[in-house]
Amino acid sequence: MTSRRSARLLAKAASPILTPKASKVLKKPVTKKPAVRVAAVVLSTKVPAIDAGVTHATLADPGMMEAAILYLKSADPKLGQIIDQTTDECSMSLTRDDDNETSFVSLCKSVIFQQLAGNAARAILLRFLKRYGTLTDTSKAPLLNDDSSELQLTDFEFPTAQQVAAMVVEEMKAVGLGQRKAEYLQAVAEQFNSGALSEKMLLGMSDENVSRTLVSIRGIGQWTCDMFLMFHLKRPNILPTGDLAVRKAMCHHFKVPFGKKTPTHEQMVEMAQAWEPYRSVATWYMWRLAGTITQKTT
Repeated sequence: MTSRRSARLLAKAASPILTPKASKVLKKPVTKKPAVRVAAVVLSTKVPAIDAGVTHATLADPGMMEAAILYLKSADPKLGQIIDQTTDECSMSLTRDDDNETSFVSLCKSVIFQQLAGNAARAILLRFLKRYGTLTDTSKAPLLNDDSSELQLTDFEFPTAQQVAAMVVEEMKAVGLGQRKAEYLQAVAEQFNSGALSEKMLLGMSDENVSRTLVSIRGIGQWTCDMFLMFHLKRPNILPTGDLAVRKAMCHHFKVPFGKKTPTHEQMVEMAQAWEPYRSVATWYMWRLAGTITQKTT
């Protein structure tokens, strides 16, 4: 899509009334090559591609978030209004609860949280850590058998990949994990334990290679991969097109119809072209927008 095409999209987004032309945005063929979408396959034993000598920019880099905000407000004035009206700081630039958390731990937690409400997932994770984790303060050991104790997730070190790979699935289910989730955790652990994956490998990969590698692991889909790229690796240009809230918010923002099968991945990539190379940040504000709108499905 040319810059002129992008400008027309943004002009439609700024219009308070949905015009017939605006509704045709989703019908025009997309000429831009879509972002990588890879079907799940068996992870090859071949070492994943690493961009030798390349340091990938992250939203935690000094000045990166400020640059992203300035760019987005200029490229999309309507998004700029949302940014100005949002009092919370974009969390992708902030340190995590445990900023030393490894990629292995981050992916395991993502698996545990899949398709669960936050509180339910945290309760299962805490039970998992009580059984398999290591207390950072051994004086709290007497609290392990107390269900009403004040132990927190941050009181534990997550088990290693070697330990998770050796766990018995039936025993893992006792903490609230389903059969598949227990197997998914082991699938992730086996990749790190075998050396097929490592922290260094993931840090050195491009966004596309991270996607290709992770979605090939059983239990890791594109949405989980996108969240990992955005919130763990803090990559600035990720667009999670499989996220329902983002789909609805983008349709509202650009004043185009929302349906059960639309917008497609390619259509969302087209709409978000003006946000590049900071689509991750724009996405965060789309989540904020999603909480304020009611969208009807067509």
